[in-house]
Amino acid sequence: MIPGLELTPREIFALVFLGALTLFLYLDRKKIERQHILFYRRTERGIELIDSIAQKSKRFWRAYGWAGVGTGILSMIVGTALFGYTIFDMVKTSSVENGPSLLLPGLQSEATIQSGVSFIPIEYWLISIAVLMVVHEMSHGIVARANDFELNSVGWVIMGFIPGAFVEPKGENMLPGDEANRDDTKGMWEQGNWKQRLQVLGAGSFANYLTAGLFILAYIGFMGATTAPSDVAYIAEDGHPAAAAGMNNGTFIQIQGQDIENLDDVGAAAQGIEVNESVTIWSSEGNFTFNAGESPDSEGGHLGVRYGQNTVVKDEYEANKGFIQWMISLLYTVSLLNLLIGLFNMLPFKPLDGGVMLETIAGHFNEDWIDYVNTFSLIGWAVVLGTLALSIGAMVI
Repeated sequence: MIPGLELTPREIFALVFLGALTLFLYLDRKKIERQHILFYRRTERGIELIDSIAQKSKRFWRAYGWAGVGTGILSMIVGTALFGYTIFDMVKTSSVENGPSLLLPGLQSEATIQSGVSFIPIEYWLISIAVLMVVHEMSHGIVARANDFELNSVGWVIMGFIPGAFVEPKGENMLPGDEANRDDTKGMWEQGNWKQRLQVLGAGSFANYLTAGLFILAYIGFMGATTAPSDVAYIAEDGHPAAAAGMNNGTFIQIQGQDIENLDDVGAAAQGIEVNESVTIWSSEGNFTFNAGESPDSEGGHLGVRYGQNTVVKDEYEANKGFIQWMISLLYTVSLLNLLIGLFNMLPFKPLDGGVMLETIAGHFNEDWIDYVNTFSLIGWAVVLGTLALSIGAMVI
């Protein structure tokens, strides 16, 4: 131990993880291929498991694949619309406050979601990425085998320190190192028709959406079983009446003389407040009196606070409070990352699955349209990386 250096359990975990990762790469170095900062390892282990699952019910997995196509196309539309709205908001407000963000592992105790770079506690991040990769790539592989695609390999990939995984259908050549077996005259795959390819492509994000749903149900059930409602917390929004009066963040005690114990109490107390009406709030920060402003979304007065119900661990579980709080946060984080990354993966920009789906559809109707897809992808990535650079730059400055 270095004198004066005190490490938190999370920092120790991060050091152990990086050490174990370095040792693993060294011990397996003869089987690992590298391209710059990209390390990857191909293997045929796991293909038999994928094949056995697919062969048990081809009809089910093909139907599953079609569900992935439907949600995939919908995700392409929704994801593009949300991304377009983000760009519009950035231009309209001349601000990157709601700009895009990288999701990286961090050493803090709680997730920090913000424009530019968001940090997720490292153990949450690693578990979430592991779950996300396994279900995503297994789903690709199972639907591929259900449609009689041959698989070249499965494996893992590490870019810098960020882990990943892959399932490689024959002819896809998704990673360097197998150029000799590639047949460019047959396009991205050497097998399957365009409908089957769409099923394979849509299956990954569809699995992430299902996983997100399962984990959010687990989150709701576990939190409901182990916690009870507490007070109502608030955050005052900058540029609105509550913040102008000096409120920042805390918990409500009374609004307009009415006791606040839950969300319904807040709604009842705030209902009927008119524009410019005097509002009195007693909170954990103190007493505040100010005039309500105009609501941007509805008629009536506007306070300018975001609020939510706090919870506390039930008395019978108090001895395990730390673990319960950790588990609640983990379940929520796994759900959130599966949803967000699954949706991002369906943006119509190659080489994301959504971009390759768009290319597959366009190429089926007119091969010349593939050039337009390529151009659209380049423009899309330029906008993504440009707005991300602006968001990160704003953090640094």
